[in-house]
This record gives sequence, C-alpha cells and structure tokens, in this order.
Amino acid sequence: MKNDASVETGKDLPWPFPAKDSYAGVGAHHRLPLIHSLPGVLVWPVILFVLTFVAGFLAGVIWALAGGENGPVPMNTLVMLFVSLAYGVLGLMFWSWLSKNDLGHRSFSVWPGSINDIGIALLAVAAGILIGGPLSLAFHEFAMSDPSLTLSGGANPDDISNADDFLNTGAATWTIILSAVIAAPIIEEVIFRGWMQPMMISRGMPAVFAVLITALFFGLVHVFSGLQVMTYTFLLGIALGMARLITGRVAAPMLAHMANNAWALFAVPKLLEMQAG
Repeated sequence: MKNDASVETGKDLPWPFPAKDSYAGVGAHHRLPLIHSLPGVLVWPVILFVLTFVAGFLAGVIWALAGGENGPVPMNTLVMLFVSLAYGVLGLMFWSWLSKNDLGHRSFSVWPGSINDIGIALLAVAAGILIGGPLSLAFHEFAMSDPSLTLSGGANPDDISNADDFLNTGAATWTIILSAVIAAPIIEEVIFRGWMQPMMISRGMPAVFAVLITALFFGLVHVFSGLQVMTYTFLLGIALGMARLITGRVAAPMLAHMANNAWALFAVPKLLEMQAG
C-alpha cells in the first residue's frame, strides 16, 4: 500500500508524460496542484470572455471621447488593439497563476524545440484546412436543412465564414494581425494545449480523450463566431492537440494556429471572392 504522505505530496503519483514533454520534469510536490486545477477549465474561458468584453467596451468609450466618427482612429482599430491588450493581460495572469507551482514555463513552451515542431505545425494546419474545412462546411449545410438543429433557428446560408468580416470592419490591418494572428493564437494555445490538455492527462485521462475534450472547449470558446467557425475550430483543435501530444510542447500547435488564422483572414476571403466571381 502506498504511503499516504507520499500520495499527498504527489511523490507516488503516476506521471504519464514522456521525457520529451515539457511537463515531464514537474516536481512531485507540484503535481497535485496541477491535478486539482480542473476548475480552471471553466474559470479561464470566462475570464477570457470578460476581458475581451471589457476591452471592447473601453475601446468604444475612448473612441467616443476622442470624437467618434470625427476622431483620428476608427473604432474597430481601437477594438482590435484593446483586445490584443486583453490577451496580454490574460497571459500575464495565467503565467502568474501557473508559476506558483513551477508550471509557467512548461505551459508557455512556445519556442520550437526542433525543426520537427515546425513540420508538425505544417501538418496540423494542413489537416485543419484540408479535412476540418470540408467537414465543418458539410455539417454547416446539414444544419441549414433543419432549423431545429441550431439555437438561432437555422444557420444562414451566407454565413460560410466570418473571416472576411475582420478585414471589412475598417480596422487597421496591423491591429487585426496583432489580435488574430499573434495574440489570440499564443494565449489560446497556452491555455488549451499548454495547460488544459496536460492537466487532463495528469489526472489519468487517456490522451485521445484529453485531446477531444480540450478541442471541444476550444470550439465552444468560438461560439459567437457562428456554427461553421465553431465546428471548424473543434476539428482544428483535434489537430492542434495531436501536435501538442506528438511534440510535447505548445510551440507546434501555436504556430499552426497562427498559420490557420492568417489563412482564414487573407486567403479564405480571396477564395470566396474568386468562387463568387
């Protein structure tokens, strides 16, 4: 029988991470705090929503005080900038929380460990685009056929993607890139693949279920982007989770997430325009 004191300190807990994984070296006394951090699955997405809402609200207030339509900066430029700042604040909060138990640098393993990380990232984004894209579109069209399948009473046939909405808001392109291609992928990957997925595995959950559940939460965070985007994000999340599982670091899914968002922002609108033309 295991010594109760050893279990309480995490010394005799099974640790299911291979040597290459950034979580492999977590000290025995820091393992239980990771295992017991499950409530964060609900807490951190809520904090993300609150911070981005507050950021948008503050941007609107400052825009109005600066003259509104007659002011020097378009409102959506300020919104994108403030949302980027909100992600930065969230990242600092998350780092501070994790670092109390020596988990900060393990979850923020954003630098590629080898050239293989870049290769896996390319495979992940390719899987998302070539497999996740058609599947999410097929599900979207299926949902349109039955209004009872969606809370809004059926999906809009024109709501194929909201990616082009960003570029048509009048926001400065650099703020869109900062928000959607840099800030969001880094912080979202740190939360979902850098912490949530390993946390579930540390609790003894089979890796494949940890990948799927993390991808589900990842998709739900994008619920306000529409049915097709939420479905695609779930499928992309599976590819990103597998990239994290294979490489043992968050760098590969982060790079793939960045590439995917850049593709959605700049390539998808062009493809849709060509298709319509």
